[in-house]
Amino acid sequence: MMIQIQIWADFECPYCYFQTIVLEKLQARYREKLEIVWRAFELASVEDKTLPSKSYIENLEIAKSEPIVVQENLELLTPKFLTHTWLAQESVCFANSQGLSLKLARALFDAFFLHGRDISDETIVMKIASQSGLDSKLLSQAIDNGELTKQVIADEQEFKAFGFQGVPAMWIGEKNFSPKSFTPATVYKTIEELLSLLPISKQ
Repeated sequence: MMIQIQIWADFECPYCYFQTIVLEKLQARYREKLEIVWRAFELASVEDKTLPSKSYIENLEIAKSEPIVVQENLELLTPKFLTHTWLAQESVCFANSQGLSLKLARALFDAFFLHGRDISDETIVMKIASQSGLDSKLLSQAIDNGELTKQVIADEQEFKAFGFQGVPAMWIGEKNFSPKSFTPATVYKTIEELLSLLPISKQ
């Protein structure tokens, strides 16, 4: 039985970062029994760089108290600015077909939260994608032909159609079955909480 977890996440959300780390652990545990599919969603779409709001900074400080921060030795930086993450989202959606979406997503989160890098910058995103095992030339071609943009738009529309109110948001179920059979999960889930939702034998 192949289990699939679809995750909608925003690259400037610390809890989405934490969820990605948890999904990496699950993927390492279940391997060929678990498929992770990245679905794009931007919490706040902006055209240019903007200073993080007071509420964003406060929420980030709260996020720093999560146990996973200590467990993973994460030294989260407060970003100097927030910006559009469309290119990052398109890149990770492209990586789905190669089974590298989670690896690339983790690398982009690390770049943003641990190193303060601008993940709206094409040069930076392409370098991270290449280091994660993707062919940057093929990725550039896929971005240029507009198909990934359509996918990102469709992902965001489906997020709203499913009635999700925030990220991270997930659908969890058996692959190739109707979406109606999937279990929705919202808000950051620990590995123990996710394990209780997986329709798979514990190992």
